[in-house]
Amino acid sequence: MNLEEIDKLLADWKKKIDLVSQNLIDLHGLPTYQRLAGVSGFSKVQLTGVTQARVTSALEAMNDLFGYFDLLVKTINQAAEIRASIPRFLGSPQKLQEIEQILTKPSIQLAVVHTPLANRGLLTAAQTTNAIAPQKLLVLMMNAYDAAKQVVLAVDEAWCRLQPLLSYTEDEIHKLQTLANFLKINSLQELPVIREKISSLRLDIERDPLGVRADFAKEIYPQIAQIKLFLQQAAKQQDLLRKNFAIAHQLQSQLLELHSNATAAFDESTLKVIEHSMLQKPLAIEEIEALSSWLRRLETKFVEGSVKPVEVGLENWTIKAKQYIASVEAVYLANKAPLDTRAELRGRLEALKAKALARGRVEDTILSELASQAHQLLYTRPTPLNKAAELVSQYEKRLNGYLPPYSHKC
Repeated sequence: MNLEEIDKLLADWKKKIDLVSQNLIDLHGLPTYQRLAGVSGFSKVQLTGVTQARVTSALEAMNDLFGYFDLLVKTINQAAEIRASIPRFLGSPQKLQEIEQILTKPSIQLAVVHTPLANRGLLTAAQTTNAIAPQKLLVLMMNAYDAAKQVVLAVDEAWCRLQPLLSYTEDEIHKLQTLANFLKINSLQELPVIREKISSLRLDIERDPLGVRADFAKEIYPQIAQIKLFLQQAAKQQDLLRKNFAIAHQLQSQLLELHSNATAAFDESTLKVIEHSMLQKPLAIEEIEALSSWLRRLETKFVEGSVKPVEVGLENWTIKAKQYIASVEAVYLANKAPLDTRAELRGRLEALKAKALARGRVEDTILSELASQAHQLLYTRPTPLNKAAELVSQYEKRLNGYLPPYSHKC
């Protein structure tokens, strides 16, 4: 080789050295590699299974790569130093040949191999030193780099793919557990089982990502979906129960108001009307208090997490409450009827008196007497309704029975 060819070859090697250095630095700089190798502040992952076997080989290859790289750099630098000692215009055939030998021949001494005595012949050396040319060493390094990179990137891809899936699954489990706690459902045995699977999977993904089934989620997601559906249905059931409890309180308020009105009507009718045969005693307050106590017990059980028994109990409570409401309402109407009759008779009497005034009958002594007696009874406590009604009826008949002569004109 002449000087120009040597310079070109050295320049080519310089470029290759730079590329190798950059690629080794980039691979070494991957967080995944640093975790696998336990460097740059990362604790070394305790690998198992398939990943352990493949990563162990890859790390050994990387260690060899850095060792080979040092040898290669030293060899190229050695050739460059010899080249630097050659004058620009005065070539030295001996030095050029030495450089050529370094760059193209087996000039790099690899590890010394010890031959066991049992394997030696009489002329076999105890140690053998393997030498290799820079180009062949570079090919060896390229193969080792590709193999190591493939494993590191495979682990990186597995971690990047599996860990988010696992985190999503854990989030879903946490949400379901939170919902179950809110609904006070403590009988879900599936959630602890899935959590145990997730914990085991997290350890597997950390230590043996290449050995984890890619479709692990297909087994877990249907279980999560089933639990989610169950909890959603339970939530709807409890929401419906809350609405039914609200309706129950409305019914309770309605019953209490009706009972108060029925009691007041009974007392007022007893005070203001003589005839009591149609009056009905209101429902005993103890019955209403018992109904209220029943509702409170149902609410307590619901707060404690009981659903189905409370649902049945609330249905029965609602039926009973509606029966009480119908009964108390009938009592209220019955007790209010005499008061309504008394008020209606008062109104009729006033209307008839106005009619008599319009007809010029104010001086009719009989009508005046009937009106006076009826008014006395209707505005005195207690009122004899039958007698008062008879007087108003007589007043109306006498008033309507008198027709002035001029009313018969044809």
